[in-house]
Order: sequence, then structure tokens, then C-alpha cells
Amino acid sequence: MTRTPERRGSSIGRLTISGIAVIAITGWGAYAYSALSSTQLEHQVSGQTAALREYQAQFLSERMKAENGASEIRKLQEQLVLATGEIERLTLKHTEAEASLTAAREQLASLHEIHAAPALDGAPALRGVTPLPTRQDVISAQKALTDLGFGKLEGDGVVGPTTRQAIEEYQRLVGLTVTGELHAQTLQSLMRSAKVVAAQSERTE
Repeated sequence: MTRTPERRGSSIGRLTISGIAVIAITGWGAYAYSALSSTQLEHQVSGQTAALREYQAQFLSERMKAENGASEIRKLQEQLVLATGEIERLTLKHTEAEASLTAAREQLASLHEIHAAPALDGAPALRGVTPLPTRQDVISAQKALTDLGFGKLEGDGVVGPTTRQAIEEYQRLVGLTVTGELHAQTLQSLMRSAKVVAAQSERTE
């Protein structure tokens, strides 16, 4: 059976419409796929951006901690230097204090030797010292007391109130029994002290 031109044109039109429909469907599908891919890509980019921001925040936090740690280390080093200097200063001060203490002990020992009570057993009698002081003993004591700075005493050989007060002050200073009397021990200590002061004055001059 032979097809007429009208039928032939109708078939071509249907084919053309079908092709256009296929092309349209394909286009819409490609557009939908493209839109879907863009959404997924946007989600991926957003996720990566968030991850990068989180990493950046962690990096800044760690960096800040490191800087704070370095600052603390510098402070500790400065404190260590100050502490070392203080220890050296205290060590020097302690050494000086020990030296001063040693000198004071030596001086105290020499004073004990000067003012020590005389031995009674077998000791030779001190020249000019008797149980009751003579006038010359008193004059020597008055001169010694004056030289030692216990007032300007008149060397009259009399144990008056001024001389007695000077004797008491001397006895109290050197650790003797305070009586105000010119006993042998007090006179001996006065003579020794006067000799020491005189010798020191000679060395100074």
C-alpha cells in the first residue's frame, strides 16, 4: 500500500515532535543533574571551609599557647637570674658576718684574758697590790680610770664619791663584782686595761 504525501508529512511531524521532546527531557535532566551537582559541590565547599576555619582557630590557639609559654619561660629565666644574684649577695654577706663574728670572738677572748681573775695558788704577789690599797695604788687607779674615759679624776690618792662611782662603772663594764672598792682584782684589771689602751694609742700615733 502506497503512503500519500499527507501521511508521510504527518509521520515526519510526529518524529520531529518526539525528537524535540527527547531533547527537552534530556536538557531538563542535565539541568537537574547540574543543579544537584552544584548543591553537593556547595555542601562540600562549605564543609571544607568550616574545616579550614576550625583548623585555623586551632592553629591560632596553639600559637597563642606557645607564645604564652615562651613568655613564662622568659619570666622564669629572669627570676632565676635574680635569685642567683640574691644567693650570691647573701653568701657574701654570710661570709662577712662570719669574719666579723670571728673577730668579735677573738676580741672577747683577749678581754677575758685581760680581766681574768689572778690565780691564787702559788701566784706571785702583784707589786703594789695589798689587801688594802695604798695611797699610791689609788693614785694609779685614778690615773687609769681617767685614761680609760671614766671621768677626770683628781689623783689625790683618796677614794672619794667620784672615784668610787668611776670604779663601780668600770667593774660593771668589765664584768667584775660591783662594789666600788679598789680590791686587788679591780686594780690588776685597771692596770692591764690601761696598758692595752696605751699600747693601742702608741700604735695609732
